Amino acid sequence: MAANWDPIQTLNSGRVEWPKGDIDITDLPAGNFVPRWVDAWVVQGGGMGAGQILEGPSQSTSHSSYWSPWVPPYNRWTADTAGWVMGTFQAGQPALGISVLAWRDSNTGTNLYEWWFDFIVLQ
Repeated sequence: MAANWDPIQTLNSGRVEWPKGDIDITDLPAGNFVPRWVDAWVVQGGGMGAGQILEGPSQSTSHSSYWSPWVPPYNRWTADTAGWVMGTFQAGQPALGISVLAWRDSNTGTNLYEWWFDFIVLQ
């Protein structure tokens, strides 16, 4: 399995609005795996001050099948439920997207988890 962030993410009032990206399901093990939830975090460096690293903005978002089912063919993810946010993201500055995606085989109850991160551009 391989998932990725879209290289360009959209800002709305200083927050990344609904992070999203692709999922490559070609290497899922045999079975009936369905995505259950995704959690996504975005962080952006705050720069350097005199002898210190300044904290930058960060946020969390998620999506769960409990309130909105995933739709086959499961080749895209979107974290469309707001979580916490700290600070205001700056357009045009580099940021890092970090995510975890949970899969469940509805036949066997087997769970799989996939972590990934990508450098992203905010606009």
